[in-house]
Amino acid sequence: MPSNPKSFDAGRRGTVQPANERPKAGWWERHTYKNTKWPYLHYKTDYFSGGHGWAQGHRYRRPTRTYVEEEFLEGHKLQDCGIDTEAEYQHRDIFGRVTHQKRDVAMYISPSESKPKRLIVQCTSEVLNKRNAGDWNRVKISGSLPPVLAISEWALRPASRRGKKHRSCLGIIIMLFRVLIVAIPVLLLLLFPDFIFESQDFADSYNEFPNYCWDYPRASSNALDMRPTYNENKLTDRREMERISNRTRLLRPRLLVVFKDGQWQVESQESEGRRHRPYIFISSYRGHFPVHDVDPSVKGKARNDIHAMARQCAKEEGVEAYWIDHECIEENDGPLKTADLHRMCDVIRGAARTCIMLPDFSIKSMQEWGDRMWTLPEALLSPAAHLKLCILSSLKDNTPASQPSDLIQPSNLEIKTQLWTKLDMSDEIWGASSSSDEQQATRLLAESFSGVLDLSRLGLFTIALEALSARHQNGAFSHADVAYALMGFLRERISFDAHETEFQGLARLSLANDSDRLLERMICMQPDEATASSEHFFVAHTRRDKYLSRLWDVEPLCQIAGVGEEDGQVILDGCRGVSIRWRAFPQLKYRRMQGLLNLLAELTLRTCALWLTTGLSLLAIYGGYVENDIGRGWDHAQQGTSSWNSFELDAGLTALGAIALCAAVLLALAVPSSVRRFYGGYVQSCAPWLVGFEGVMPCEELETLVFGNNDKRLTYEPSSTLFCEREDSERIGKEPAWVTDPSKRPKLPKGHRLFTLVDTGNLTINIFSARRPPSVALICGREGGMLRTVLCHYEASKNCLYKETVMRMDSVTLNHAKMLSWVKVSLGNHLYFQKRRANTLPKKPAVVNVREVSDSISDASMGRVGH
Repeated sequence: MPSNPKSFDAGRRGTVQPANERPKAGWWERHTYKNTKWPYLHYKTDYFSGGHGWAQGHRYRRPTRTYVEEEFLEGHKLQDCGIDTEAEYQHRDIFGRVTHQKRDVAMYISPSESKPKRLIVQCTSEVLNKRNAGDWNRVKISGSLPPVLAISEWALRPASRRGKKHRSCLGIIIMLFRVLIVAIPVLLLLLFPDFIFESQDFADSYNEFPNYCWDYPRASSNALDMRPTYNENKLTDRREMERISNRTRLLRPRLLVVFKDGQWQVESQESEGRRHRPYIFISSYRGHFPVHDVDPSVKGKARNDIHAMARQCAKEEGVEAYWIDHECIEENDGPLKTADLHRMCDVIRGAARTCIMLPDFSIKSMQEWGDRMWTLPEALLSPAAHLKLCILSSLKDNTPASQPSDLIQPSNLEIKTQLWTKLDMSDEIWGASSSSDEQQATRLLAESFSGVLDLSRLGLFTIALEALSARHQNGAFSHADVAYALMGFLRERISFDAHETEFQGLARLSLANDSDRLLERMICMQPDEATASSEHFFVAHTRRDKYLSRLWDVEPLCQIAGVGEEDGQVILDGCRGVSIRWRAFPQLKYRRMQGLLNLLAELTLRTCALWLTTGLSLLAIYGGYVENDIGRGWDHAQQGTSSWNSFELDAGLTALGAIALCAAVLLALAVPSSVRRFYGGYVQSCAPWLVGFEGVMPCEELETLVFGNNDKRLTYEPSSTLFCEREDSERIGKEPAWVTDPSKRPKLPKGHRLFTLVDTGNLTINIFSARRPPSVALICGREGGMLRTVLCHYEASKNCLYKETVMRMDSVTLNHAKMLSWVKVSLGNHLYFQKRRANTLPKKPAVVNVREVSDSISDASMGRVGH
């Protein structure tokens, strides 16, 4: 990598050149085209016209704009999804060289040129004959065979059995006729041994993916990788934040409502030498007690009721202090309010008991309190074994309810209380008796915080996230509310960012804590398509995936270096990457088993060329001498013995040349069979490639296309994707029946298409479905004795890989793939994130005004604001 490269600009080029404006030209253009009008000099190509084009010797078909917008983009325009055919985007390759490309059709990074190029995908005839959507070019599937093998297979093909027991007589006759036709061309090709006996040495590694992420991350594992301005701002704010930090543990509450000198008052607890004062924590729901209502009478009654119950609960618990949100949280926006809100979880952990204020003991009221996301940590983090539920029963001595709260003493009222364990609350209030994953997660959390179940670091993070996300309301104040609520359960905390998404907040929280490499495991997961497109994109990747695997089943083989600037993006380091070839099958080099028949075939091919060369040489040299001697009509008896001997020698060598030429012709008739035998047989090793095409094809036809004939070299992978089928007796893959019968094709997720990936290194066939043809395979983990490989397509305008699907591959592939440095990867589909950005919530100020939050102040406690 360059030691000091410039920052990569993934956006548009500074100014877009208008189509009718002539750019700056060099000397040749100025003198050659000085009298030529500019519109005729440069023809503007429409890459969504549905027409045809030529590239690298292939005639391809361009996508149709109407089909792309109506079907592939689901009614969205090209410009709405980031496809701007007029703008140019900058690309910086792994060597720091800058090029500019237009973002029209799908792109890929060329392994040989290290720059973006337009993607051409080979397709089966079935796919080409249909109405095709998609923003990539298509070409008919083709292979690349040695010329002598292609000619030989054409001659022998009519006599092939093709699944029959016996060859047909007509096929044998046609084969013999074709053999006679190709005898002379084959003899000519044999004069050049390099066409047949080429070197079988090949590289034992797949095509690498030459890409590097030059962007600064939004959040990184190491502060040195952040943007320099970020570090400067952090140093500037450090002095202020060292005084009051929202990340350090709170040893005692900053403020408490205490009973002192015969009355209740708010008192600071930060004085030096002050001893610890026992207290209780008051939890409530604003819908039950609107303490911030605009109506003074409603607000006053709610405050009177909740303070009266809080003081009575404090008397019953034998303490003289309690913590309540609207009295003990700083009212003015700033670092102090941020610290109060972020460290409320420490207040809950230090309380003698959590008391929950309710209007009545009905299940409805309890569930209204329990359905809020922010009240779940208030109950679970309580150190007491039981939580106290309180309702206001009545006032003694006919004390009016409108009496000021500071005059209401505990002797003037009666409250009713109930003690509930966390396990009881998970059943009745949080509804864990049902079978949904979210409610079961709440039960597991209750068991963990009750001391009857131990959860791992990974289990605590994912299960708490599952439980909190089920209570995330649509009217949330911030996109990342779940992250700020979740950090109350964890050791390390993060600062508030009003502009980050839920995924970015949770990713930052995972990087800050020891979550047992959660993000690295998430990349390897394949969530359900419908679940992954829901609101909780991060949560979908922590659940059981399509392969019925959980996060702890995956062993990561990469590392997260940082979180990207856009939703769903992470920066990977240390993964292994392979470029997928889509244009056509290459001419494969492979090592074969050298049996007796192979040796005889090679001997035939080599001696045929020898006989041909010898015969032509003898006839060319000595045939002329014999013809001259016969033409002169010499009397050999009169010429003497020496002349006669010379004539006999010339005639004998000429006859030998004729015999050698006849032998070469006869051997040429056997050359097609010898060529098939020479290139056939058991394959010991093959040059590793990942080659894909759109659609499916029977294994027999596919192997004939790749190797020239069907010798059962290729097999289906038994468990690489959900489309695999296996034999009953052994773990051997077999061809699905629907490959040859289109009417039995499986139902695909919306917008998906079938693709086939051929791994020539392992000689396996894999069928998968995706929205776009992936151009890169990233090996990111290991699970169940196989590798987890993430298939991604490349987005040129973002210099980012977008995850299409996950495939399982054989473990030996790891040794033949090259390791990559920083690579930017998005865990979701490009079109999905474009839709999400169109429906984002309006931006909020960096500091939350607690009085305006729709929930109670306690609901907003777990870190909604930050510095």
